[in-house]
Amino acid sequence: MRSLLVTLVFALSVSARCTPRQLEGQAVPVAGQAGQAPQKQAAENGAGLPSNVVEDLGTAGSSSGSSTGTATASTPETAMASTSGAATASTSGAATASTPGTSMPPTSSPSPSSGSTSEPESSNTTATDSEGIPTSFASAGAGSGNCGALKGICFNGGMQPSMYDKITTATEWITFQLNMPGGAASGRTTQDHVPMMAFAEHVSAAVEMVNGPNPPPWMITFNEPDFSYMGWTPTMTPEEAAKAIQPLLDRPGTSTKYVAPAVVNFGGDWHDRFFAACGCKDFFSAYNIHQYHKESSAVINDVTSFHNRWNDKPLWITEVAPGNAGCSLSWDQAGSFMKDIYKFAKSSGFVERVFWNSGNQLTNADENVCNSWLLDKDGNPGPLLEMYEKVDCT
Repeated sequence: MRSLLVTLVFALSVSARCTPRQLEGQAVPVAGQAGQAPQKQAAENGAGLPSNVVEDLGTAGSSSGSSTGTATASTPETAMASTSGAATASTSGAATASTPGTSMPPTSSPSPSSGSTSEPESSNTTATDSEGIPTSFASAGAGSGNCGALKGICFNGGMQPSMYDKITTATEWITFQLNMPGGAASGRTTQDHVPMMAFAEHVSAAVEMVNGPNPPPWMITFNEPDFSYMGWTPTMTPEEAAKAIQPLLDRPGTSTKYVAPAVVNFGGDWHDRFFAACGCKDFFSAYNIHQYHKESSAVINDVTSFHNRWNDKPLWITEVAPGNAGCSLSWDQAGSFMKDIYKFAKSSGFVERVFWNSGNQLTNADENVCNSWLLDKDGNPGPLLEMYEKVDCT
């Protein structure tokens, strides 16, 4: 998601995924060994910069996961978050995380130490009605009243605030920045936005935001600090991240709750070292994970595995979609995947939020996800929107 001149890329604060926004034009690497994230390739423009960077200045890094304690990283092609944001946390649970495109928390892996598993390819044949909506969607539960605050949306590059109002059953949305992208925004859109302090460059502004006149209820911190997409998104060791977040620990405001960083290698020791260096484990109210698999069962396994290790707080899944290298699910299969994830989240007792990626269509080819967008690049409903609206978490 982005690029102009090299100087601009480094001058602006790049923000990465979250609202599931993966760099366009990049191919997600085939899942590797346990604890390792596959490498992705991005299409380049005439200047040799990732083509998606041109469209998404200031938004870097997304992730997609493998089934073995790692998540496949997705790059920034999402719109970044704004200063307001409403999210209400529950007190239950623990968190499991996995991020697309690298090795991250939730998805499905028996344990971080296990090897990667291969997932079967599925047919793309889908029966549709006269409007192109998969006929199987008719069996989805009506409404989303049983989901509570679970249903979030992650947007990517090209997102306009008005798009969120077209997704009526979502309760929150994110991108990879603190502020909302430009454009008219309704009261609901402004209220439901959850800001993300994706990189160290955002810390100072985050401190001002949470200590300002309209502090957000929630803020998501560092996005995949252990992974750099094509060398464009900044990385931090756990110790560097602990130092970078110190200003926020010193001035956290009085009403904002914080979501811990999501890493790609969720089966490694990044969190252990980070919490030891900052002494801030209790500062966070929820854990965070990204997940991308072809099978919903793989996501559920990874998330459960992550929660088994980090079970003292609720878990937010801030990026999830059917994906991983070579993913070729049909819209119908993507809809079934979605229902499985939300049903699991509701019944888990520890998953507090699930941000579906993506709210808007990626404009460049990205093999990290398949048939997961709700609105096309112009904001028109896609085949999966009706399914999302009908998902009721049962």
